[in-house]
Amino acid sequence: MTVLFPTQPSLVKAEGSAVTAAGEKFPDTKNHWASTYIAWAVEQKLAAGYEDGKFRPDRNINEAEFLALLLRAYGNKETAAAGAPWYEPYYSYAKQQGWPLIYDVADDSSFRRGQAALLMVSAATGKRLTEKQAIQWLLDEKLTTGRTAPTVAGYYPQGTLTRAEALTFLYRLSQHSAQLSSNKIPPEAANPAALRGVAIGDTFAKTKMILGEAQRSDETKEGFTWQVYNDDYSRFAMIGTRGGKIVALFSNTATSWEVKPKLKLGITLAEAISIIGSKNGQENEFHYTYVSGSITTTLFIDRLDGNRIIGILQTDSSAFGQSGNASISLLQESYEQQSFDLANAERSRRGISLFTQDAKASKSARGHSKDMADRKFFNHENPDGKSPFDRMKAQGITYRSAAENIAAGQTDSMYAHFSWMNSPGHRSNLLSKTLTKLGTGVAFGGQYGVYYTQNFYTP
Repeated sequence: MTVLFPTQPSLVKAEGSAVTAAGEKFPDTKNHWASTYIAWAVEQKLAAGYEDGKFRPDRNINEAEFLALLLRAYGNKETAAAGAPWYEPYYSYAKQQGWPLIYDVADDSSFRRGQAALLMVSAATGKRLTEKQAIQWLLDEKLTTGRTAPTVAGYYPQGTLTRAEALTFLYRLSQHSAQLSSNKIPPEAANPAALRGVAIGDTFAKTKMILGEAQRSDETKEGFTWQVYNDDYSRFAMIGTRGGKIVALFSNTATSWEVKPKLKLGITLAEAISIIGSKNGQENEFHYTYVSGSITTTLFIDRLDGNRIIGILQTDSSAFGQSGNASISLLQESYEQQSFDLANAERSRRGISLFTQDAKASKSARGHSKDMADRKFFNHENPDGKSPFDRMKAQGITYRSAAENIAAGQTDSMYAHFSWMNSPGHRSNLLSKTLTKLGTGVAFGGQYGVYYTQNFYTP
């Protein structure tokens, strides 16, 4: 027999072991209400028992297992490529078809009966439905009588799904529909934006399924976490997570954002406002902010290049108005790394060679930010008369050319970056084709609360 889930013992039996009728094979299915459906699944080689001889029909099932069972019940027996997760071909097919997924492949308690109904009915009909509509379809087609009553509420959509229930649903669906719909469900038009396929409200599990593991996780003062994807600066993305959900999105690279309808990097602010169709936005020095429902969108503007949009930030109201527990040292490190990432993403979008991160320049930059915070001044030259070039030389840096950017009081490195991009001198340093190394330094305190420094040089 083919092993169904090589890494999921809940649905696996050993190669070559005998399969008998469920009532005989599994002591815990004898007289069980779903014994007939379990026997069908075993006979069809869709499911098997545990090594201890039990089937555990009342164990919860997760989305990945249910999706695989659904597709295998209809003859899809693809196996994953070597080294890929066992569930990869099932998710790949479902994604191509536009089926509604939560991309949770591990948590048996997070996959609900309502989500199972939505997935089954979407696959069977090829239509975009709400969860309530999907449950009603199951009721209308006599595929369920609900858990407590033949109503949407009686179906108990918020409940978890057991192995026995899953197999019962799939048996009845297979008897009702000889094959699944081949229709591909188009993307939901109501989705306001997606960053590399991820939208606010999605699960972090879905994000990892689509993008893989982030290269870095940065804590924020608001208590959510930025998952930073910087392995390819042309697709740079920061995905904000809280409680397993996506609550914020940001990027300043053109190939990352897929904002609908037609709102994207590179268009002018006037074009953006006409697309948004809102007169309730607020325009500031270098950004424009508007609110739609619970989502706030901030468009960062390049005033020096025709008021074009050069960055987009989206946040859910749940991401803000709270205080996080991140230490000052963690925030300092996050802001410093983000300042470097933002500079390189900016350069990547414009076809300029990337900066190399430099430890000596970072030490010089951090020292100057701390000095400004401690001694409450804001200037390239410190009270002792030392210039940026003096400070870099003190760190052992020798250079052919060098420069420095400073900022103070901005909300975070994102806002500091775009303020620099709207200042000719600072912008020139960030987009210089001769400067090759960059160090970033941040410090908290002083008159302005937070100080930012960037030290650039060419050896």
